[in-house]
Amino acid sequence: MKVLLRKEEIGNNLGISLATVNNWIRTHVIPPPDMENYYSRSAFDSIIGSVKNTLRLHSRANRSLLEKKHICYLGITDRARRKLLYNLVSRFEQSGLSIEEGVLALAFAVLRSNNLIEDNWGINGDSRTDALLSKWMGKSKNQTRVKELYSAYEIRNNNDDMLGAFYQSIQSVAQKSRAGSYYTPPELLHEIIIPAGKTVLDPCCGSGGILLKILSRQHDPSMIFAGDTDGIALKICFVNLALFFNDKNIPVHIIKQDIAFCGQDGLFAHRRQRRFDYIVTNPPWGSKFTKQQKKRLAALYPKLASSEIFSIALYNAINALKQTGQLYFFLPCAFLNVAAHRNIRKMVFKQGNTVSVKLLGDAFTRVLSESILLHIHPGGKEKNIFIQNKEGQSFYLSPERITAPDYTVIAANTIQDTMLMEKIYAVEHITLKDNTVFGIGIVTGSNKSFLLKTKTGKAEAIYRGMDIQKYAFTEPEYFMEFCPELYQQTAPQEYYRQKKIVYRFIGNKLVCVLDDKGSLILNSANFFIPGAYPIETAVSLFNSGIYTYIFRKKFYSKKVLKSHLQHLPLPLLPGGVHRHIYDLYHKTFDSPCENIRIFQSEIDGIICGAFKIDATQYSYIKEQLNAPQASPVPCPAETV
Repeated sequence: MKVLLRKEEIGNNLGISLATVNNWIRTHVIPPPDMENYYSRSAFDSIIGSVKNTLRLHSRANRSLLEKKHICYLGITDRARRKLLYNLVSRFEQSGLSIEEGVLALAFAVLRSNNLIEDNWGINGDSRTDALLSKWMGKSKNQTRVKELYSAYEIRNNNDDMLGAFYQSIQSVAQKSRAGSYYTPPELLHEIIIPAGKTVLDPCCGSGGILLKILSRQHDPSMIFAGDTDGIALKICFVNLALFFNDKNIPVHIIKQDIAFCGQDGLFAHRRQRRFDYIVTNPPWGSKFTKQQKKRLAALYPKLASSEIFSIALYNAINALKQTGQLYFFLPCAFLNVAAHRNIRKMVFKQGNTVSVKLLGDAFTRVLSESILLHIHPGGKEKNIFIQNKEGQSFYLSPERITAPDYTVIAANTIQDTMLMEKIYAVEHITLKDNTVFGIGIVTGSNKSFLLKTKTGKAEAIYRGMDIQKYAFTEPEYFMEFCPELYQQTAPQEYYRQKKIVYRFIGNKLVCVLDDKGSLILNSANFFIPGAYPIETAVSLFNSGIYTYIFRKKFYSKKVLKSHLQHLPLPLLPGGVHRHIYDLYHKTFDSPCENIRIFQSEIDGIICGAFKIDATQYSYIKEQLNAPQASPVPCPAETV
């Protein structure tokens, strides 16, 4: 009997999603199924073997780049300790041990060096640390090599998470970085002080780096709780805390759990019985879920209407907090303004909590999103929301100003900004939320395979985000023979061929061009086709600095999202004004002699008139646009 396997089994075998399998088929990384959605056993085995062999080859190639690639120091600044870490990683690379065995070998050396285990340690010791090591060692087939790997090293405890840095570094070498895991710099933790007699939980603890910085040695270890999905990281967390308290019988509570799918087990399942005084964490920001998982999350968290992991983590943490407790969460700025997080924002900002938001800017290495520190104190007396920007300037925001339907928090603002934004949005306007087609640039799945440096045959120009200037494309650098059936993702072909507004996706300002040539665009650019607002007016407004000011103050983002554009106000202008902008636009851009600055100055005048922006306010907007990152001007902490 011939054995047939569904293409989903490729994803299950390799640990990838069905969408990725389909993309690989579409871009010829793997062959299509032999019949419908099924592969023969021989074709299936050939694909699995080929992909795994490719991954092994890539891993070997990356290992040769170890020194200049990805030693992850996790805040280790001492030069000697950095050199030690490099030597530890290099020795591991020559050992032939697995990642888990390498971490275990280093844990042995660290514990031995700090007198928490004996030099001649053997299985069946009587402490909690001994029990952990015994169970851990039992999984290894290379016990002697594990114990001997770092036997010549003396690695004194310096409270700098050497074990966590080692683990992250060898994960990079083996291409096993964990999605959404970002090191939290210790300077971000200085204001978080945990009293010794209080319970504290880090539900996404990793190797315990946050706990090492916020605890004191006077703390009762039995009041410390930690959870994570990564079993190796949890073992490191235990060892780190044993070192921190110098106690091989340390009674901390460390549980392997998924903060989203905690079910009947874990730190959040029995929240009615156990609540915490302090919850402090940096949850994963970018975890991806399958369709089945998203469906399950929708059933588990109907109040959230979101499958974003940090929203779920925050929801669970709030429900596990004592009435007099305090919560500290590191989050992306998107939490404050992206529509998908409206329900969790309503829970945080509209239920009478004392809340502060500290803008941290680019606090996390290799993370595009700017970040915030959210502090919630349900039992606090201050009901206005305290906002502090990254320059240290601050003000209070009334919860009454956070309104339905999206409960957006405009945290980058001063009093002047808030009053001006309210004035703008008070004017009668429409938005692009209805009667507008939005589309993405082409996601090829392999730019190297599909993009051409020279125009040949049927190839046509394709424009990237960096090729978009205000009102015009630059000369194209790449070309493509358009074959949408081969690409990972595209908008419907007819949309690319329509008159449309194309805009940069990455950036903290609005830059767009009216494309009436049916041009192709790559995925660093997106587009929209307004159905209820004249297209020449829309592109002229959005290219104005006034709209960049609105975008920055309302959304504080380095990405221009569809939801952002859908919430920008488009004033209801008289038909004669629209006709005037149409004529002015075409006179300017059909004639190379016309001055674009004069055109934009007149557009700005129309915008100021529509929104009742006076000369002083217009000057203030221009000052803000010229300030670094459009930073707010200094102002005292006042209530808005």
